[in-house]
Amino acid sequence: MDSVISEDFAPLAQALEARAAEEEDYSAQLAVYHRGELVLSHSVGEHLAADSLTCVFSCTKGLSALVIALLVQDGLIDPNAPMVTYWPEFGAGGKSALSVGEVLSHQAGVLGVPGGVPSEVLLNSAEYAKVLASMPSIWPLGQNIVGYHAITMGVLMEELVRRVTGKELQEVFEERIRKPLGVDVYIGQDPALEPRYRDVLPALDAPTEFFDPFSPGGLAVNSASGFALADGPVYNWHELANAAQVRELGPASMGGVANAQGLAGIYAASFGAVPALGATSGFLSEDTWSRVSTELVYGHDRTNGLLQAFALGFMKATARVNYGSIFAYGHDGANSSLAFADPAYQLGFGFIPSRNEGVRDTATGVQLSQLARQLILAKNAKAKTY
Repeated sequence: MDSVISEDFAPLAQALEARAAEEEDYSAQLAVYHRGELVLSHSVGEHLAADSLTCVFSCTKGLSALVIALLVQDGLIDPNAPMVTYWPEFGAGGKSALSVGEVLSHQAGVLGVPGGVPSEVLLNSAEYAKVLASMPSIWPLGQNIVGYHAITMGVLMEELVRRVTGKELQEVFEERIRKPLGVDVYIGQDPALEPRYRDVLPALDAPTEFFDPFSPGGLAVNSASGFALADGPVYNWHELANAAQVRELGPASMGGVANAQGLAGIYAASFGAVPALGATSGFLSEDTWSRVSTELVYGHDRTNGLLQAFALGFMKATARVNYGSIFAYGHDGANSSLAFADPAYQLGFGFIPSRNEGVRDTATGVQLSQLARQLILAKNAKAKTY
């Protein structure tokens, strides 16, 4: 896959190359669609060539939220309806009043199980969904409390899709999004793609973090049990992603595999025409993308103390992670990946580095997204297009 660098967006490629020069063996992919055209697809370093695939962690949540958005558009899901409308068992433990929107914006307080769950449950979302349905919330409901459901958000989305379609979320994604567009983005990687997969590398300077297994953060990452996979126990996120068993299963919270061009293409096609991908219009109507991308909660996260904002499964931009406009919808990932749509700028964006960037004031993906918006504004001003 050759680099694509249009003149107006060349500074983005230069910025990525400058970032690579700061760190030995730095490798990353960056892709941008603007007004339905691929204006940049560029990679740096040897580890992630442009056509390589790697895990994108919680960027998978954004892809899964696109499936939910399609079902909202179909009239099968009403974000304002109680979750029990579709999943009656979820009402146990005093959760019956929770709306779909509240649950999918990380307000339900079903972060995980004290002490963790075994991997045969952790990696079987239908079984884990039964456990979550029976639990009470760990905080008072109806008070706009937000806490990142790092693993269980995927379980909640997968069970909701099963309830309203009779299919797995991964199936709907493949049938209605990935296959029609022909992009290299997978929730459930075909083993035939294994030669193209590149391992997620360990971070260079990430701090060692202790998760009390009975704290909100510890519950959210199943810290007490780790991940007992077929090939042996795994405790680090990058090792989890590199386990073929996990990638083939494709957990909706963190198991997606992609390259940056595929991510940018999907998001560009979500709201507008992308002729090169055979999309004559966005697969989400303006009414749908505006509805599902509306911010539902904002505040300091109970699991990590960070300022967070969420829509219907999507991560929204904040002053802390200023990746897009008020209309942008997407998600970042634990390897510092970032993918989103921004209809205000007619932008589809995908960025994947080979490793988590560790301790940095502003993540590279966010910096590049800000530069992309600046370049678009400059291009519009030059053409007197607003």
